[in-house]
Amino acid sequence: MIELNRHIEILLLDNDCVIIPNFGGFTAHYVEARKDEKDNTFLPPMRTIGFNPKLTLNDSLLAQSYVEVYDISYPDALARIADEVRELRQHLEFEGQYELNDIGVLKLNGNGAYEFDPCSAGILTPSLYALSYFEFDTISPSERPALATATAKTHDEGLATAAGNTSRDETLTAGNAPRANVLASRSATIWRNVAIGFAAFIAFLLIPAPLANNNGQLTTAEVNTKLLEYITPKDVTTGQEQVEANIKRLQAKPDKPFETKKNNAPQSPTQEGFTIVLASKVSKKSAHAYVSDLRKRGFEDARVWSKKRRNKVVYGLYDTNTEAYNALSKLNDSKEFAEAWVMKN
Repeated sequence: MIELNRHIEILLLDNDCVIIPNFGGFTAHYVEARKDEKDNTFLPPMRTIGFNPKLTLNDSLLAQSYVEVYDISYPDALARIADEVRELRQHLEFEGQYELNDIGVLKLNGNGAYEFDPCSAGILTPSLYALSYFEFDTISPSERPALATATAKTHDEGLATAAGNTSRDETLTAGNAPRANVLASRSATIWRNVAIGFAAFIAFLLIPAPLANNNGQLTTAEVNTKLLEYITPKDVTTGQEQVEANIKRLQAKPDKPFETKKNNAPQSPTQEGFTIVLASKVSKKSAHAYVSDLRKRGFEDARVWSKKRRNKVVYGLYDTNTEAYNALSKLNDSKEFAEAWVMKN
């Protein structure tokens, strides 16, 4: 079963080129928004794909996808890709073409060369999601004079209607002027009466009424302070003694320095780059034992790489893919590096 199209579609989300070893490479590029003159339709921007049969060098991108998805070793991933490429060539030889879902159609012409027709809808691109086309009819040269005349006529009718409404408003305002004056006079009288009544009410509240003097003697109320003796705690003054006792007790104890626990557990490197894989799908115990053996034999850069419960024995860390392959070619003489491969750290 050919599953190359699934891996290519996912890898093209973050990459502009995916190479199938010994077959060809698929490259993605953007297409700007454009207008279809046939039906006056504006098409949104899209990301389309092309095929280059000259890109056959293995860049390990597709193989690493197989390793992560199917949890297999790198050599097994290369073997699986080779089997699918062999099956793809058979389809092209017997049927003349093969469709890669959501990518396009590969064809074999009479000269034995590959041709590729990309998917008309483009490839999956989250940044362009939900953008659709729209239609916008254009005006032909023969229709432009009639449209200009109709627009001018509509404008003149609008001005005439606005002038008529203004004249009618002025007439209504002039006819209703006496009535408006009467209503304004009545409103002023009502508000004046309300203000006078409110002022009288405030004056009534502010003027004090005379009080009768019965020559009665006022009795002074005394506060019973004896009640405080019952509610005041008797030991309220002992707080200072308790504080001094606590201070002496704390001074008697020697201060212990705060100790922090050190985490001596080895951590996987988080630096970005490329590394050489010597073994994969091994237990953590076996990986550490293999690393110790490699370091005893002089390979000091060997270490354990762990991610998502997957353990690998890797060697070195390089800035680029080319540097990693150059280092691997120099180490191929050692049996430990006979089946090693390069992956992104």
